[in-house]
Amino acid sequence: MKKITNYGTAIALTLLVLACQEQGHKNAQTEAHQPSYWQDTTLAKAISNIPQVSTGYQHQVMVLGTFHFNRSTDGSDVVAKNHIDVAAEQSQKEIQEIVNTIETDFKPTLVVVEWMPSFQAKFDSLYQAYLKGDWTLVKNEAFQIGFRTAKAMELPTIYCVDNRPPQPESLHELDDWDSYAKSVGQTEAFNEYNEDNDAFNAYMDDMLSKLSLKQYLILINSPAHVRRYKALSFTGLVNLGQNDNYVGADLTGNWYRRNTRIFTNVRSLCKTKSERILIIYGAGHKWALDEIFAGSPEFEVIQPFR
Repeated sequence: MKKITNYGTAIALTLLVLACQEQGHKNAQTEAHQPSYWQDTTLAKAISNIPQVSTGYQHQVMVLGTFHFNRSTDGSDVVAKNHIDVAAEQSQKEIQEIVNTIETDFKPTLVVVEWMPSFQAKFDSLYQAYLKGDWTLVKNEAFQIGFRTAKAMELPTIYCVDNRPPQPESLHELDDWDSYAKSVGQTEAFNEYNEDNDAFNAYMDDMLSKLSLKQYLILINSPAHVRRYKALSFTGLVNLGQNDNYVGADLTGNWYRRNTRIFTNVRSLCKTKSERILIIYGAGHKWALDEIFAGSPEFEVIQPFR
């Protein structure tokens, strides 16, 4: 027994030493990554004491980026040639798996979708019919994922929070982007990333034929895809414009405008200080919505498929 005790003690001491070494390594890494101005104690103290926001809110938000389940209503700039049949048995099984995971791990108190508020009365009616078994879910992510999740969480409804701000004035008389780029000598800046962006869109289209529904949703919600999709907004078109007519920048800014309005619509639905909101939106919105909600001291962004 004594040998076993000593052996256990040796293991404990070894683990303690390793833990101390690991902590020392972490501390060294932290010190190595600290900016040089932290050596100025007065400045370091001033930075540390910057007054922070204390809101009392503890909202959590999960932006689930999706492809549009119904191609006939897909208004995306780039419409894929391939598609996943969401009505297929395997797709339906995977949708239910996703809903079950969200119900268990996130437990949303609110579910919001990419529909205009003017449809809210219709959504309320359809949701009540669905709960009674009088309506079959159609091919739309708001219904397939949103209605199922809301039912699982016994929520009274799901909310339509979309907004479509008017196009910037600089775009009103612009019919031909290529001709405009040529007229202002910006053809190269406008087309510089066409090959890269076309390759990305073709790749994502190809993945629709090679991945299952759940796999594809995991793909488009991955940090790598979100980062790459964001680059679409900051290459090519955004560079088009000059003097007081920044048509490309205005269009990109209008995307922020739309998503900021969505943020405001979502926030207005929060009736307590600790809501958990599931946002079901086209994947193109995810990078902007994640950024906007992360910028608010009231919200913590939770990623799906963690």
